[in-house]
This record gives sequence, C-alpha cells and structure tokens, in this order.
Amino acid sequence: MDEGGGKKVGPNLWGIVGRDVATSEGFKYSDGMKATLSGQSWDAAMLDEFLTKPKAYVKGTAMSFSGLKKEADRHNLIAYLAQQSGTPLSVADLGFATAAATPAAATETATTEALAEEPAVEEANTFVDSYTNPPARTADEQAAIDAKVAALTAEVEGMDYERARYFPIHFPPQINEASNEECLVCHSEILTHKPRDASPAGVPASDTIAWYQTLATYDGPQQTFHYRHLQSDYAKSVMNLQCISCHKGNDPREESPDMIYGRAAFSAGKVPEFTLRKMVNPSTTCLRCHGAFPYEHMDGVDANWPQARLDFEDEETPNGCLTCHGEYGFRTNRHNVTYLNAHNIEDLATASSDTCYGCHGGRQWYRISYPYPRHPWPDMDEETPDWALERPTASDPEYQRPEPTRSE
Repeated sequence: MDEGGGKKVGPNLWGIVGRDVATSEGFKYSDGMKATLSGQSWDAAMLDEFLTKPKAYVKGTAMSFSGLKKEADRHNLIAYLAQQSGTPLSVADLGFATAAATPAAATETATTEALAEEPAVEEANTFVDSYTNPPARTADEQAAIDAKVAALTAEVEGMDYERARYFPIHFPPQINEASNEECLVCHSEILTHKPRDASPAGVPASDTIAWYQTLATYDGPQQTFHYRHLQSDYAKSVMNLQCISCHKGNDPREESPDMIYGRAAFSAGKVPEFTLRKMVNPSTTCLRCHGAFPYEHMDGVDANWPQARLDFEDEETPNGCLTCHGEYGFRTNRHNVTYLNAHNIEDLATASSDTCYGCHGGRQWYRISYPYPRHPWPDMDEETPDWALERPTASDPEYQRPEPTRSE
C-alpha cells in the first residue's frame, strides 16, 4: 500500500477505495476480474461484497483469499484502506455504522492489531496444528518387530547368496509388511557407505556442491542417497520413509514388466510395476516428491520459483508459497500420507519456501510433475481446470491415512 509502490502478489493498493477496477499499471489481472467488474470503481459497498467471498463475487478470480465472514472485520479493513490515499476518506464518508470512528492513526493501529497481529498468529498455529504426523509405533508393535528381527538374524546367518536372493521377505506377502529393521539385517551397508572424499579426477568433495546441496533444506557435507532420505535430521523431520516405500522386493526373475510369468507378454499397464531391469519404479516413487514445478498452471506465477519468489517474499513473508497455499487458499488438504510427516512439513514451511520448493521442483526428477491427487479442500472451485481433469481425487490406498479434521 505504499504510494508509488510496485505490484507484488497483487496490485498496489494505495488509493484503492474509489479507484477504477483493474487499472493498476503493470499488474496482470485475471480474465474473470476484467470481464465482471471492468469499468466500475471500488467503492465501499463493492469492496464489502467482494471481501465477503472474492471467489463467489468474481467468478474466475485468481485471488485465493476465501474472505472475511464478519461484517465488522470487513468494515474496519475498508476503513483502514480508505486512509491509504492522497485523498483519505473518513469513516463517515464510507457510511459504515460498524467501523470504528477514529482518526487515521488510531484506525491504522486498531486495524493492524485486530487484523494482522493477533489473528495471524492464532490462525497460523491453528492451521499448522490441523496437520498431523503418522502415529508412532506402539510398544507392542515394536516388540513384534524386535522378535521378527531376532528370528530373521538367526535364520540368515551363514546363508549363501543365491538362497538369500530368493528368501521369502523379498516377495509378497512378506515384503508388504517388512520393517526397516528387518531389511537392515542384511542391507546395513546402505547406512555405513560414504561418498568419495574426492572424485576420480582428484577434485575434493568439500570443494564442490552437489545438486541436493543448493537449497537451505540440506545441511552438512555430501552424503549418500539413503542417508539423505533415512538418516539426516531433515529427512527424519519431514519424511516417514520406509525401505518398502520404494523397494517392493527384489525378484530376480522380473527383468521386464512386459515379460512376467503368469500374464501375456507386452501387457504391462501404462504405469508398470517397475521399469526395465529396475526393482524401483521412479515414476511411482521418486516423482511422488520430486516432480517438476508446474508454474504454467498457477495464476500469478510467471516463472520458475527461484525467479518468481522475488515478487512474493520479503522479511514479513518468508514463504511466498503460502500466499496462495496458506489457510485460506488452494490445495490446503495435502501431505496426509503415511510416508510424510505432514505437521512437521507445515511447521517448517512457515519459515522458508525451500521447504516446499525443495520437493516440488528444487530437486526434481525428470521434466514432469507427479499427478498429485486433488483432495477436495474448503471452498474448492467446483470446476476442474483442463490440466487437472485426469488427476485422482484420493491418494493411493497403500499410503492413505484417515482424513484430518480441518478447522473452519
């Protein structure tokens, strides 16, 4: 709202009360805004209706804010906006009986306290706390796993490699329930292996930056793939990955999804169980978290995030993603799967957009985005955009958790 200031996520709001709709220079307005209100002016009455529920008042608006339900809140906000002008309007000029009839300085102070400081802190915490992490193991569950590990350790001692390859834990149904501890009875080297101190050409690892070290979410020296996903502090905080989240077994007979015993040749599905000669299918594992950043589908985002974030973030807004994906925004029903710690993700996201971009684009695999399910969220637009028509509306049953309770 600075006089002469530029656009950010929205147009500059200096002098908005009384200004013609969609006339802020340099801002790209939605087609819905221009088609519905072009030629009109933002008087107090129109602002009152718009701020009640923007998406209902202007069909097709890109504004994600769901609105202010309380009349007094709307009127106090408009009274504050009316002061941010070269020709400020008084409360009497607006005709609001519920707005506080105070001088401009008092209006600014009261509005800032009422609409910014106290509710923002309370609502942000409520929003984060509406997400939960998967439940921890019970004592009985841990005891059962410990017993399985002891039995498995005794059974595989001295076993030759060929017998081990065909051990039942590598196949359904045992693989579907195998714990990390059971897998690590034989595969503990994934946690002890370390990267080279220097490349084959002699370049020290300490003098280089690996691709996963380019974001704030990774801290420390270079580490192996399994360490980064299972052992690092950040992985333990935001992920709840199990070995079987990616590895569905190690059947040496399955060299191609199109040549599996028991079914017709070349009859694999569009998304096969695994890719050729790989027992992990990147399309259904890596891409669940490491899809590309599809900014082409996002209103108001005209470039990839490292560039676009400059218009969305400042000291008071450390995570520009939450401008649209915060409490009153798009896709607020998310991360509710067994392999993610949803609460921790949302908590860390309040401090940095690297928490979001680190997975959604910053460390992408391939140039495509995983078709994330569009779980319905409050005030979700009833019309599905063309690019999302084939998106599922629920997570894979294998990874589903009970739907969380969202506070209104």
